[in-house]
Amino acid sequence: MKKIFFIVLVFLASSLHSFSQWTGNTVTNTVISNPTGDQATPKIAMTSDGGCYITWFDNRAGSYAVYLQKLNKYGIALFPNNGLLISSNPQSTSLQDFNIDVDASDNAVIVFTDQRNGSTLNPFAYLISPSGVFLWGPNGVSLTDSTTISQNVPVVAATSDGNYVFAWTYSSSPRRIAYQKLNSAGLPQWGPAPVKMRGTGAENFEYARLVKSDAGSVIMSWDAYSGNITTSSSIKLFTQKFSSSNAKLWTSPQDTVQNLGRLAGISYIPTLVSDGQNGAVYTWVDDRDANARQSAWVQRFNSSGVAQFPKNGSEASALSTNNHFLPSSTYCISTGETYTFWTETNGGQTVVGGLYGQKFNSSGTQQWGSSGKEFKSLDNNQLSFISAYSKDTNVVVTYTELLFGSADYLVKAMATGPSSEFHWAGNIITCASYLSNKIRRQTGFDQNSGMAVMTWSDNRSGSGDILAQNLNADGTMGISQQVLNVTFSIEGMWNGVTQVQDTVRFYLRNSSSPFSAVDSSKLYLNSSGNGTAVFLNAAPGTYYIQAIHRNSLESWSATSQLFASGSPVVYNFTASQSQTFGNNSILKSGRYCAYSGDVVKDGTVDASDLSDVDNDALNSVSGYFPTDVTGDNFVDAIDLSVVDNNATNSVSVIRP
Repeated sequence: MKKIFFIVLVFLASSLHSFSQWTGNTVTNTVISNPTGDQATPKIAMTSDGGCYITWFDNRAGSYAVYLQKLNKYGIALFPNNGLLISSNPQSTSLQDFNIDVDASDNAVIVFTDQRNGSTLNPFAYLISPSGVFLWGPNGVSLTDSTTISQNVPVVAATSDGNYVFAWTYSSSPRRIAYQKLNSAGLPQWGPAPVKMRGTGAENFEYARLVKSDAGSVIMSWDAYSGNITTSSSIKLFTQKFSSSNAKLWTSPQDTVQNLGRLAGISYIPTLVSDGQNGAVYTWVDDRDANARQSAWVQRFNSSGVAQFPKNGSEASALSTNNHFLPSSTYCISTGETYTFWTETNGGQTVVGGLYGQKFNSSGTQQWGSSGKEFKSLDNNQLSFISAYSKDTNVVVTYTELLFGSADYLVKAMATGPSSEFHWAGNIITCASYLSNKIRRQTGFDQNSGMAVMTWSDNRSGSGDILAQNLNADGTMGISQQVLNVTFSIEGMWNGVTQVQDTVRFYLRNSSSPFSAVDSSKLYLNSSGNGTAVFLNAAPGTYYIQAIHRNSLESWSATSQLFASGSPVVYNFTASQSQTFGNNSILKSGRYCAYSGDVVKDGTVDASDLSDVDNDALNSVSGYFPTDVTGDNFVDAIDLSVVDNNATNSVSVIRP
């Protein structure tokens, strides 16, 4: 059996959090990574709790490596500042596209190519847990058995049965689609070598896309063509559904999406998105009329492989005098409608930048007129990276806009619905307003909250940095909750280097008598005593911070602190004795800690606490008990000594 390596990361206080969060400031946005060098080509995948992973290529060390950051739903970084290094294996200077997905356990599965096997690009996969554990070992899993064949543009889908399907272009002659399934241990499931799917005769297959479906299956789409993809007029769009055992579940041959040819080729790679009902929505651009005008087309297949729209798709706009580029589609489960948005230009592409949309009913019939709905009129600003998402009857569209005559971009968004009305004040809002080059913006969407998260590479500092911005369902940005980034140490659990990780509840209390509790947040502090508390119910205001731990004295902040939405309070109880109200802390091994020993939680360390610890020590009690003040899961003489010292000194709570 293949040995699985586990790398457990211990993050020190200096590297655990950047203490950033989602901001409402569209000039600064939220910095994900900004070391020296270039950070490029970010990808994003949402987690079940409303957070996300962002991964990118990074040459801070002189050559491109792969990094990963995990954010919670408040935009707070959970991996080291500037990201967790995933792979520094040799990389081509010409970066290939790559992919990320998230499984049901919120593990991130990443697939990319590098040159660790020699001069050719080969695909490799990594599985990273929410705590940063490398579940498939420090060097991931190689997906190919043919290391001398160049293999590009890998994609991945985490399946409904806890496995992972990968697909990529296998650059043989003719080109094929290679694909493989790995289980949770990273072991191949469809034979020791990947499956290599080829066309008829000299037909090339390229640019696979994947989405998960039911019973561990996946739906795949890909381009099929003869000759050179940059000049071919034969490009078609194929699809197939593969079962958990790699059986083909739909009709064969697979030219069931578009079999007329004349797809746009490399200028626009067709997209494939799930319809949320185990089917898929396909979107592409073609010039099937050979009139030098590109048009956007859409098709939906249900889980059984039955096309819901007419053969070869439904056209988004019949306006033949214009081009219709870069379409993005989303399926609205609540209404059975499909929405598609694209950027429009005139025939000569001398006037660009229009944003248009179309709504299709369940059978693919246009609902917003034959030319679609205009949301932004044509001008000289060029649009790119259009993304569409839906929740209930709310449809969110994000895009990047290049300002005419400059290299400066804005990130923008809008929301609409069945009647094509704008949902937000101002109609189209700006999410990133700093004038800079913004490259390859990507968007993730949380189906539970309706929040979108956008990320991009931004050169405002002179080289590419990874920035991000959240966008709430109501069109606002940032968070309205109160946030506390706190450092708190516990005498018995701090050894001078690390602290036993344990739970502490923090309260916000009014700044005037009787100092009533307004809100609370329970944290699992890390080994440096750091954590982030988010208070969902407290309004902006001035509050004392109160810390309650299972066997240490209650501690209060020395003064009340000003909390303002979108601006986290950073408070370090350990920096000096004066950080705790009444100087009520003890210096131990370089930091100030809360007194340990209030086992019975009556506000004083005294004989009653000592008696409880003594009894459990005599009985050799082990496990998670309040009498274990050192946190080593044993009640013994060391715990007794700590409590005895503090009882002798009659330490007790000091409150305002």
